[in-house]
Amino acid sequence: SKQQGITTKTKASQEKTPVNMTTHGNVSKKTNDTTQTIFHHNIIIGAGAAGLQAAYCLKKKKEDYLIIDRSDTVGSHWKKFPRHRKLISINKPYVGSDNPDFKLRHDWNSLLTDEEDPLLFTALTDELYPHADKLFEYFQLFQDRHQLNVALGVTVEHVTKVPVEGEENGHFEIRCSNSDVVYRCRYLFLGMGALPYTPNIPDIKDLPGILTYESAPLDREVYKNKRVLVVGKGNSGFETAEHISGKAAMIHLASPNRISFAWNTHFVGDVRALHNNILDMYQLKSQHGILNGSISEITTRVAEDGSRKYNVTYDFSYTPDDPNFAIEYDYIILCTGYTYIDLGMFDLDQIPIQIDEDPKLNSKYPKLSSTFQLEGCPNLYGIGPIMQCLQFHKNATGFIHGFRYNIRTLIEILYCRDHDQELPFDEFEPTAETLGAHIQYRLNTTSALYQQYADLCDIVVLPKEGEETAKYYYELPLNFVKSYFAGQNYFVIYLDYGERPSTVDVFTYVIQATPACPEKSTFLHPILRCFEDDGEDRELIHILEALETIWDHPVHHGLPIREFVQRRLDELA
Repeated sequence: SKQQGITTKTKASQEKTPVNMTTHGNVSKKTNDTTQTIFHHNIIIGAGAAGLQAAYCLKKKKEDYLIIDRSDTVGSHWKKFPRHRKLISINKPYVGSDNPDFKLRHDWNSLLTDEEDPLLFTALTDELYPHADKLFEYFQLFQDRHQLNVALGVTVEHVTKVPVEGEENGHFEIRCSNSDVVYRCRYLFLGMGALPYTPNIPDIKDLPGILTYESAPLDREVYKNKRVLVVGKGNSGFETAEHISGKAAMIHLASPNRISFAWNTHFVGDVRALHNNILDMYQLKSQHGILNGSISEITTRVAEDGSRKYNVTYDFSYTPDDPNFAIEYDYIILCTGYTYIDLGMFDLDQIPIQIDEDPKLNSKYPKLSSTFQLEGCPNLYGIGPIMQCLQFHKNATGFIHGFRYNIRTLIEILYCRDHDQELPFDEFEPTAETLGAHIQYRLNTTSALYQQYADLCDIVVLPKEGEETAKYYYELPLNFVKSYFAGQNYFVIYLDYGERPSTVDVFTYVIQATPACPEKSTFLHPILRCFEDDGEDRELIHILEALETIWDHPVHHGLPIREFVQRRLDELA
């Protein structure tokens, strides 16, 4: 529960009588002799983690929905990926607390439910980094328990929009390559898998024998005594290299930029310690190596034994005069990540999807609004890893333990908007003691703000004249809050890391923060912030970082929170 025993009253949308958004129910009719059209208010493409989480939230709201997926089972992605079958998502059931929300801080695989006895991934295994088969099993169990509405074996071929009388934005129409059914919906959620990203290397698509993360043989004997180039220095590249590091004669991992380590960036998608033994081998002179450079040319030749060889020419990023700029390999494996939108499946005249041109996104993501709607495409929403483009290389949105919260929040926002209801809130006595105690309780238990730092926040709206209570809202996107609460007297509470010089490694950095200078905190810590009418900061305070991320010291943590709240209350006088 988000609440402590100090609330005075609760007002949540769940208490109101549910109203089905579809006034006419599901429509099933024949459009010609062979094609049947079926309408659902909400359709989700993809029965993976994101699709299941969205479907659960819709079902709890008693909304009309359907998941469609081309596979014959839910969670099919995890039957194959990661290729080498060890998860990099933390599974830590033993956390020294019985608080269920706190425990989710360290359970990176479970989906969110509001059950008293939820189905958690941690019940299946206590391995810290389990085999991927366990996650596939978990999604089967989740579907068995909740009986979500899923149509399997449905391959989406084309998505367009059709006009509907009385509907300003029309309906989406989904045609499938292996079905006589045409699906229509008002809201469409894109939770399908991503497509492999092809790097900008001359003629790479035309070269014979190039392998990818998805296609590279898992049999280590294939690489015995061979020279292998892995293109890409992310987790999939290191996972692949580690798998064959004991068999290959030499492995190079190459990309234009230096390695980004998760322990330095705090981004879970950067290179994790789990698969980086190859770095030891590199620095301890055991043949494998790391290259920082772009590939300008690849040529091939056939050796005397009939095998194919690849000669790779590099433009090194930091050592352009290096004479060893051409290196020969037996295999090239592309591990260069994914693109998160397939434009080819959409009628772009009716659904004008925009690609986000932010250079760091490499044209891999569509442009999203603060509520995850694709820009220029009303009622079309991205769910799952696609959501990370709004906070790229920050927090956990690219993983289950991040996007599960964003999806829950998105469904809540859409539900309340469609039903003309206010977002759920709790009401509190407007005193520094009462509000400060609840804020501190939330900071020490919340998993949503913990995982989605600098993104999701709690909000306190102070009473207007004639009102007797303050309203406390939960887990809304920071970028959404300014517009939703415009004109109200409010402040926000969220977590974030502080700034550390980028040239200083996290393990050599000397902590600067003290009780007198909490703004120098660099580890994850609370921030309280209020705004002027024009959106600029009125006041922002940092709460001193804490080794165990529990902010319970009465003076260093509790006192500045209460003093901040009191200043906000004094402004009402």
